[in-house]
Amino acid sequence: MLDSSTCQPSSSLHLLDALTQGCDERVHIDPHTQRNKYHLNPTHSAELLQRGSCTANVLTPSGLKVAEEFLEKYDALSYESLLESQSQRLRELVQSEFKDPFDVFFAPSGSDLVYYPLMFQRLLNPEKRLVNIVSCPQELGSGSLYASEGKFYGRCNQFGEPLSKGELVDSDSDVEVHYLSARAEDGSVLDRTSKFKSIIATNSDAAVVGSLVLGSKSGIKDDLKVIDPESDTMWVIDLCQFRVDHTLIHELLERGVLVMLTGSKFFQAPPFCAAMLVPRTWCERLQKVKETSAIKPFAQLFSAYDIPWYMNNLRHQLPERENRGLRLRWEVALQEMEAYSAWSFEETEEVINTWSSGVMNKLDDSPYFSLMPDQLKTNPSIISFQVWVSGQALDHDQLKSLFEAVCTAKHTVFDDGVCQVFFGQPVAYGDQSFIRLAIGANSIRRFLELDNIDLKDDFRLIQILEDYAERLFAL
Repeated sequence: MLDSSTCQPSSSLHLLDALTQGCDERVHIDPHTQRNKYHLNPTHSAELLQRGSCTANVLTPSGLKVAEEFLEKYDALSYESLLESQSQRLRELVQSEFKDPFDVFFAPSGSDLVYYPLMFQRLLNPEKRLVNIVSCPQELGSGSLYASEGKFYGRCNQFGEPLSKGELVDSDSDVEVHYLSARAEDGSVLDRTSKFKSIIATNSDAAVVGSLVLGSKSGIKDDLKVIDPESDTMWVIDLCQFRVDHTLIHELLERGVLVMLTGSKFFQAPPFCAAMLVPRTWCERLQKVKETSAIKPFAQLFSAYDIPWYMNNLRHQLPERENRGLRLRWEVALQEMEAYSAWSFEETEEVINTWSSGVMNKLDDSPYFSLMPDQLKTNPSIISFQVWVSGQALDHDQLKSLFEAVCTAKHTVFDDGVCQVFFGQPVAYGDQSFIRLAIGANSIRRFLELDNIDLKDDFRLIQILEDYAERLFAL
């Protein structure tokens, strides 16, 4: 059974305009194909099997209803009230029994979140060098890599204004970046803990940002023991996939860690909608900063509304500009988060583990696929594997060709007839590459609501990948 119904929005042009507003060119629709760079159109939910793990989702049937209702009432809403309502809903979803307060900083995408800790350290330590230690760069989006270096990652901002991609956001200040690889040459997952500690120790005179991941593109998790709450390092963790129990988020926030998350990956909202959860201890320090000129260059990226309402010392340096598209995408994401939270962690984990075990066994039985080393050390909702044809593993360019060919075609033999499929884009490491299958929140809820974990569609997708690999690359 496919993950989406055949329903289509009644006013798709208006809805599409709103969904692709207030972000960057990655989701702009090509007028000839009516698809974005991910080969998808966020309003075209009919007959799609979604097994991707990147920022490339279409509206689910429930998300479509939320989006249309939101747009009908948007003009009558107070933007500040809407902003605080969404912040509160997110706090309630994460908070539960957690007592230590935190605040929500919004951003149009996960790449934009990367700027926040750099900006914070500039404000708190203007006289120091800025050092950013970045884990698993090969498994972050290309935009996040530009942002990690304090550079513009795109050609336009959330206001639709042009930017010079690759140029420093603050021309008077650069960032010293240390990248720590995700995998060894054989594909096994590396332990980066000792390197983190060594770089921090040799940069005691710098303002340091420690950028960890807990769920990379292939589900890699850093060792959280590296975090020292007593140090001056500003720890931030990329939790954008959001594939964890909320108790772990509580633990991270209690240890003073900034948490990055998005609603457009695991929770299958349309791209882009992101937020940074910042422990109140950091916010209180930022609120006391009197010299805030370091924030001025970031006025090209952020709105005053992206910052919590009470932080006037930061907000007054930023433009008061609304972002209807961001609010719409977060409304869709929050609806899915709230619906997903109605099921217990044990129930959802059982579905994920059953799906993962069945799909991995199917891949393992095929001569075309090889599971990545340390697959069992990564998040079970993402399965990473190489594709082999005629005794050779397909390289990154070949996998990109396979990805495009499969995702732009229509396929048959599903229960619901002809459909489009989507899966995780290729990820390069060294001179090798792999693709991914991933299951998201809405798909998990459908299995739970039907009380049936039926993998026929997943097995058919695996067969399609086999057929296309053979057709495109067999000698």
